[in-house]
Amino acid sequence: MAKITSLEPQKKSANLRTKRFNIFLDGEFAFGADEDLVVDRRLVVGKELAPSDVEQLIKETEVGKLMGRMYRLFSIRQRSEKEVRDYLRKLSFKRKFKGQEEISPFIINATIELMKRKDLVNDLEFAKAWVESRRKKRGPRILKQELFQKGIDREIIEEVISGQGTLYSGQEVAKQLLDKKMKVWKNLSPLELKKKSYEFLTRRGFEYEVVKDVIEKMTKKEYNFIRESDQG
Repeated sequence: MAKITSLEPQKKSANLRTKRFNIFLDGEFAFGADEDLVVDRRLVVGKELAPSDVEQLIKETEVGKLMGRMYRLFSIRQRSEKEVRDYLRKLSFKRKFKGQEEISPFIINATIELMKRKDLVNDLEFAKAWVESRRKKRGPRILKQELFQKGIDREIIEEVISGQGTLYSGQEVAKQLLDKKMKVWKNLSPLELKKKSYEFLTRRGFEYEVVKDVIEKMTKKEYNFIRESDQG
């Protein structure tokens, strides 16, 4: 059995979101631990730990170190579970390349589970935020492809893009985007205008029926306006 003889705050953790402590067993430094782990495991001076407990704590403290990286990563933008998993695997590969200890699958899974409990990893909320930030420039098809590449389940993708109370109206956004282009393409012939409009909206990820409907309405409106202006 090993006894906790001291807990000392780490100076470098002063500016971090979660404080970290150095844990000393029988008078010698054993490992660092974040504040959550210290509280959850009741790591107090005088507590005795079995060898298996020490081994488990060391695994959990590795998770604590990774959480510091995760907080910094998420300060840039929200991430999907797949993005987090890919990031940790790349980090593990870099460690291996440098001759350092790799991050085990156990540690990666434990880190992700902890982030889920803290609601840092939430694929539904990630998908909603992704669509909200990009819906003014992308059609549903492109957004679906992007979310799928981020590892989001198809059920979540459909819920966010097409479900009840969806955040996204493809036709309205297509109209807004095409309206801006009409000012640039106003001197094109009707045929050229339709061709340009179709290619533009298709590249942006809008479905065929939406593209067809929006182009018919917008080109008709545009050329009615031109004829009226010429007559005036």
